Amino acid sequence: MTQNFHNFFFVSFDPSGMVSVDKPPLGLWMQAISVLIFGYHGWAMLLPQALAGTASCVMVYILTAKYFGRSAGLISSLILAITPVCVVVARNNTMDMQLVFVLLVAAWFLLRSIESGKLRDLLLCAVFIGLGFNIKMLQAYMILPAVVITYLLFAKLKWSRRFINGIISVVLLAVVSFAWVAVVELYPSNSRPYVDSTSNNSMLELITGHNGTERLFGSGSGGGMGGTGRQDDGKGGNAAAPYGNNGGNTEIPEGTPPQAPNGEAPQQSNGETPPQMTQDGKNSQDGRDGQNGRADFSGNDGQRGAGGGSEIGNASATRLWSMNLYGQSSWLLLFAACSMIGCFNFKLMRKKDAGQTAILFWSLWLAAMAVFFSFAGFYHRYYLCMIAPAIAVLSGIGIVTMYRGFKNRHENRRQLIRPVFLLAAFLCNIALEAYCVFSYSELKAWLFPSIIAVAAIGVLMLLFYFVHRKRTALILATTALVLSSLAAPFYWALTPVWYVSNTTMPYAGPELAGNSGGKQDDGGKAMSDGSSTRTSGLEQYLVKNYKQGSFLVVSQRSNDVAQYIIDTGLPCYAYGGFLGSDDSLTLEKLKKLISEGKITYFLVSSQMGGGSKNELLSYVKENAKLIDPNEYGSGSSTGGMGGSSLYLFG
Repeated sequence: MTQNFHNFFFVSFDPSGMVSVDKPPLGLWMQAISVLIFGYHGWAMLLPQALAGTASCVMVYILTAKYFGRSAGLISSLILAITPVCVVVARNNTMDMQLVFVLLVAAWFLLRSIESGKLRDLLLCAVFIGLGFNIKMLQAYMILPAVVITYLLFAKLKWSRRFINGIISVVLLAVVSFAWVAVVELYPSNSRPYVDSTSNNSMLELITGHNGTERLFGSGSGGGMGGTGRQDDGKGGNAAAPYGNNGGNTEIPEGTPPQAPNGEAPQQSNGETPPQMTQDGKNSQDGRDGQNGRADFSGNDGQRGAGGGSEIGNASATRLWSMNLYGQSSWLLLFAACSMIGCFNFKLMRKKDAGQTAILFWSLWLAAMAVFFSFAGFYHRYYLCMIAPAIAVLSGIGIVTMYRGFKNRHENRRQLIRPVFLLAAFLCNIALEAYCVFSYSELKAWLFPSIIAVAAIGVLMLLFYFVHRKRTALILATTALVLSSLAAPFYWALTPVWYVSNTTMPYAGPELAGNSGGKQDDGGKAMSDGSSTRTSGLEQYLVKNYKQGSFLVVSQRSNDVAQYIIDTGLPCYAYGGFLGSDDSLTLEKLKKLISEGKITYFLVSSQMGGGSKNELLSYVKENAKLIDPNEYGSGSSTGGMGGSSLYLFG
């Protein structure tokens, strides 16, 4: 993408602009611009996500403090900052944190438009949601129910004017969302990269299919990671990922060593490869079953099922309490849900109070995300950063409301109902967290008793406050309870900092301590198992025999060639894209490229084939010369694709 404007604009995966990344451009453009400014480094690609994560915390503070005070804003911002999934995606090449940031800016303009009644602010809200669409497509539209309902109910305008403003904003939203898509669709298809993860080279198909209905109903009709075997998403064009700038589509076989450019340690990848499943249906990843051997609040076994893959468990109303998901973002979900109820004031809502407007908006945001993540057929754990802002804001509001209720209890004893309800919810939330921590043997000895002890101190200080009415006691009680509730998520958030995160489906949690990777050797190439690898014999052979004007090698999948692009900078062609299912190369086109001298070496992997690909592979095997593996070292790595064969044309 940084080599020329054509590749940049069409988010090309490869230097020759043959296949695109299967995501919209904006998030990838930010990464490419960062690389243009700072050079080709892993940290340069991660910088936009890190900045977006920091800016999101600032936006949460602004959005909360304006209506509920600085204390609520600071607490909400702190909760978001230590939400484990937010730490993961802010340190990863997925673009989700960029999306969260622009949606928070959109929320700011929405609430401003409701207060001011100005169409301009509503239009700016639509613009930022449209920008979000150009980061992660339909994922940005998940906040639309909250935006539409809140505006229609609370805007200080006549109903007719609200609808007119809404229609104008929808038109602008569509224009911003689909402007780039329209250019791609209207541009001659043979003069731009093939749209990855599609069957007809159409961006509209990508939006409605792989990045649309498959999220709701799962791949094929089997849900989760079954069916067609398609993975997802987040393909953030990660040149620093283990297999390079394949848009984050680093579908890496189990045990394959991740590598990084410029001798750097590997960054977390956002590639999506389903964990290897054993015959008993368990997830062999990290040597644990689908729930990593931990207890599960929801009763889901975490294994592959109709409702989803092993990473997210089965679709159910309690899915967000399954252990795989709970540790990522659900630590304060129960309390946030109770805060929706405890902080709601019908009288103030009828008066269109600004604070109640904000509470309704965040409640609708939380509800929409909770429904999707509970019942959607296919997503990954790091998507849960989308629910994190609503949990953070509602929790911050609830904590401050609880404190103020107890502080002002002498004014009206009836008002004690609200803070008592919130306190009960908060204590239940702490108990749920403690139960989660207790299920980890390595945490049972120190983190579990710490949570219980600090919570007990908070309760005792609260009782002391009721007896002696010392405000200091109330402050200490609230502080202790908050610290108790944040201890576990804070520890979870540190795990991707301390340990090497899962390179294919990033997550946070104590399970990462079992990963032994990330150590450097004298060759500067890191492996997930702590060993090392140098440039493969096959790569050396291809570079030695490279013919100017041709592809270094052609293969079906992106991860077959991505490392070669990183190491050499030479053009490689992955005609099947990330999934290996793209039809960018027909038999006629193959013959034409061979006759033009553009295809000389063709890498055939044991994973190739299927559909029209069989015709191509049959032609290659019948018309090309099989290279003896001894010529490039029979024991050398072939880019991580075991059982590969190299063929020569001409």
